[in-house]
Amino acid sequence: MRSLDWWPVAIVAIGLSACLVVIVGAPLTVRAPVVFGFLLLCPGMAFVRLLRVQHASIELTLAIALSLTLDLLVSEGMALVGVWSAWRALGVLVLLAVAGAAPQMLLSGPDEPRVLEE
Repeated sequence: MRSLDWWPVAIVAIGLSACLVVIVGAPLTVRAPVVFGFLLLCPGMAFVRLLRVQHASIELTLAIALSLTLDLLVSEGMALVGVWSAWRALGVLVLLAVAGAAPQMLLSGPDEPRVLEE
């Protein structure tokens, strides 16, 4: 039986949680941390994990930088073509994060040890 790395599962779960709290109109005290946490970390982490960086601090820094870059590119692109909305931008970013996490979920196995060093 293959072992599953927890990051891709967490990325998908947080992305779906962000969509859910926005759709149901959860209170701001719930919605803001979930959506902000997703936007700050998950889109970038979904793709940085594919690089197999061996240092956790470098991986986290790259994930945050890439997440903010993707947030900006998606929002700017949508604004330039005249279709920007916060809900649509969140949906596109969740789809990007799931697309980045899917290969990790499919390819993870016991023969791929990941040792992160500080």
